[in-house]
Amino acid sequence: MGSFDSLRYRNYRLMWTGAVLSNIGTWMQAIALSWFVFLLTRSAFWVSFVTFINFFPTVISPLGGVYTDRLDRRRILVWTQSVMMVDAAVLAVLAWTGHASLFAVMALTFGQGLAFAFNSPTWMAFVPSLVPPEALVNAIALNSAQFSLARVIGPAIAGVLIGVWTKGAAVVFAINALSFVAVLVALTKIRTAPVPRAPERRVRDLLIGGITYTWANRRIRSMIGAIAITSFFAAPVTALLPIYAARVFGRGAGAYGSLFAMMGLGSVIGALAVGRVGNRLSPSIIAGALVGVGVVLGLFASIHSYVAGMVLMVLYGATYLFAVAATNSDIQIHVDEGMRGRVLSIYLLAFGAFFPLGSLVAGAVAQSVGVATTTAVGAVVCALWGLQLLVRFRGGIAGQPALLEPGS
Repeated sequence: MGSFDSLRYRNYRLMWTGAVLSNIGTWMQAIALSWFVFLLTRSAFWVSFVTFINFFPTVISPLGGVYTDRLDRRRILVWTQSVMMVDAAVLAVLAWTGHASLFAVMALTFGQGLAFAFNSPTWMAFVPSLVPPEALVNAIALNSAQFSLARVIGPAIAGVLIGVWTKGAAVVFAINALSFVAVLVALTKIRTAPVPRAPERRVRDLLIGGITYTWANRRIRSMIGAIAITSFFAAPVTALLPIYAARVFGRGAGAYGSLFAMMGLGSVIGALAVGRVGNRLSPSIIAGALVGVGVVLGLFASIHSYVAGMVLMVLYGATYLFAVAATNSDIQIHVDEGMRGRVLSIYLLAFGAFFPLGSLVAGAVAQSVGVATTTAVGAVVCALWGLQLLVRFRGGIAGQPALLEPGS
């Protein structure tokens, strides 16, 4: 299968195009928001807190997963995208007019996070309805690729706007608000077959049912465990990159930006690689990706060459994003349709919660033992986890029923 085959399908092409434009706006706002809060407060604490308050609502994503299985997914996306559009527009107006107080910024940021907690599991669960089963892995990989591409393009545009324009942050917020129109237009044009909905039961019962199902399924449980380990032990290297740029490579902010850009480039490559693998994906390939993440991080922790560090960041971005897209794809292939939203919301929680927690721990440890040792420890854990996963599923292939027996 070619890396871009999913774009042949009209529904997916519409959604993918809208997502690229919207995510560029989202990443633009992420950069501009931190800068705007810094100008507003001149406080490092509030700059970090705005990131925290945007992330915090992710803890309720399993509740979003319940409604993903219970309600029409396209309608949920229309509502969440509309809320985020209005939220960004209000922020733009307040910033432009000079009435954006710290409380207002934090409240609007929290609102974005709440909408995102419902939007994300629904978005992930909506993808399989846009392509035939044989193109599912490719579609998920391309979805990851567009997100990574937006992460490179968005901050670059935002950096220029906030650098040359006094009202640059307000302009960025307005652009982000307009970017949601692309997704909303795509959603109005998409036509999909109805999917089975969860039975009319209490939200609490549906939530517990999703957790029980996830834990009882050996394969899904292993994939969520893999992404939790990777997010906690490997992903925090991104939070340590400024220290690598300054203290290890002896360079400045430009080097940090370049390292981050190289990681983004590698992420796009990794996502496209998953698309090429397609439905040949297996636990052994995913385990190999985790080992690869560990090996690359181990090498990165041991070198002092800036050029070598750039190359290794490309490889890290590729192996890490391959692991992220592959675990997501493997779950999507094997989950029951009626449980898709709830299981993906648990995956999203593991992915979204363990990264900031790991970054916090990595920062504290690095203060005591240094960034190289901290990164090396994470590298070893990732590699060992990949090896044990390889042993656990030795001889297995994608879709093998024996690997899907609950409770094993």
